[in-house]
Amino acid sequence: MKNLFDIMSQIRRIAWVGGACVVLFGAGLCAAQPIDIFAAASMKPALDAIALKYARETGQALRLSYAASSVLARQIDQGAPADVFVSASSDWMRYVHDAGVLSQPACMIASNRLVLASGTPAAVTLDLDDIMTRLQGGRLAVPLISSVPLGIYAAQALTTLGLLQGLRPHLAQQDNARASLISVLRQESPLGLLYASDVRSVPGVFVVADIVAETHDPVRYLAASVTARGEAVVAYLAGPKGREVFVAYGFLAP
Repeated sequence: MKNLFDIMSQIRRIAWVGGACVVLFGAGLCAAQPIDIFAAASMKPALDAIALKYARETGQALRLSYAASSVLARQIDQGAPADVFVSASSDWMRYVHDAGVLSQPACMIASNRLVLASGTPAAVTLDLDDIMTRLQGGRLAVPLISSVPLGIYAAQALTTLGLLQGLRPHLAQQDNARASLISVLRQESPLGLLYASDVRSVPGVFVVADIVAETHDPVRYLAASVTARGEAVVAYLAGPKGREVFVAYGFLAP
């Protein structure tokens, strides 16, 4: 007998996709539906590449939706039709696990590190005066420090370095890691606290200071299947083929 979590998950999922599924059944296309992956925004370059590779090898299309892990976790809990969840935070993966909507436990697929980045390559000392001089009245790009994984990691690092109090009024807090990267790329923000993988994937953004890993919690990416359809995809992400792509795009091995 299915437990209460399974039943509630199915009810939420049916409520979310009911209207669309009628159209798909009417057209006889439900069986060919792409597998839906809800993924942390910082995974976009690597997962876009993996989706192309996976489709070539298996004939199965992947449909990717990117946002902050916090946003995606809440959507999945509310019944959004995800088959796979990829999170940049173990806390938000735990949130989905505790909601009882996963078909299998999560596994770690990659890790990352933090850097201070800029649209100009001149190095910056992790000192309040030097950072303020570089900002020149502008703001430091960082995702929301209360909920977005990169923002949380960044706040931990700034606190450890004794910089958060002085920099808090000068933070430009944004919806996700990708938004902060674009802000630095466009030089709307003179500096940003970003993932090293994001900087590597975008020409025109430079690492100007490395953030010591011990200043914040480990940056770990986890993947889990929400439905049985997603289980093979999670195995692919966690396997050697997925790992090869993640490393090529600047992520660290699990």
